[in-house]
Amino acid sequence: MHVRRLLCLLALSCVLCACPRTQAGSRQETPFWRTTPADSLLAEQILAGLRPAAAKAGVPELMVRAGQALKGQPYVGGTLEEYPEEQLCIYLTRTDCILFVETCLGLARTAKSGGGFPALAGELRQSRYRDGRISAYADRLHYTLDWERQGIRRGTLKDMTASLGGIRYDHPVNYMSTHTQSYPRMDDVDAIRAAEARINAEPFFYIPKEQVKQCLPGIRSGDIICFVSALEGLDILHVGMAVVENGTVRILHASSAAKKVILDPKPLPDYLAGRKSIAGIQILRPL
Repeated sequence: MHVRRLLCLLALSCVLCACPRTQAGSRQETPFWRTTPADSLLAEQILAGLRPAAAKAGVPELMVRAGQALKGQPYVGGTLEEYPEEQLCIYLTRTDCILFVETCLGLARTAKSGGGFPALAGELRQSRYRDGRISAYADRLHYTLDWERQGIRRGTLKDMTASLGGIRYDHPVNYMSTHTQSYPRMDDVDAIRAAEARINAEPFFYIPKEQVKQCLPGIRSGDIICFVSALEGLDILHVGMAVVENGTVRILHASSAAKKVILDPKPLPDYLAGRKSIAGIQILRPL
């Protein structure tokens, strides 16, 4: 009975959040977020599971726990492109690599604060959009480099790459502005070019693929591993989360090959071997 009542309340909450809100004599407002009853219920269940450990566990440990709870959820790309207007879409029952990591970070931070689904939505808004503003397609942090640098400025992430042996990567970012046909919702290419210029104005560090074995002792469970692209104009190809067991580093990630969230069976160096499109890695530590 209690579960049925909770489902009904969550469904009502979802309808209210997914539909424009109005007040007497006021204009129609844009919804703050869009989700489904299944996604909001799963988020609340994971948060409930994290809270007992939140007082003592750090954000990285809570991220891994959240990621483990999401294992098996299907990999689905393009979920943020479903609607003609930019909206904060929150899905846990279907995800891609960056959304998986971002959601786990949001769940961990929300559990630490003792918040519920609305607090998670606030975390994701601040993480996914430039200065938390949701008004246009270009407000979203499309490039992973842009996403991580905003996290560093907010104090939620620390870039460990240089301290673990990383070197500067001379690799200008311009993929979106030079492949506009791949982004049908892009309505302001100049704004995207401006974002690319800001990214390129800061140094980009990475650990070359051939040197990853030397940095393994410095990687901790919960570290975010960004797989640096060797493709012209593109910054990051894939994102996952490190899980360290008995000295072996593996990746918990939303895998496009496996079509779901998995703890990859291969150690990190073996995962990288033979992948010509990956130049190396970045290591980000949640704070």
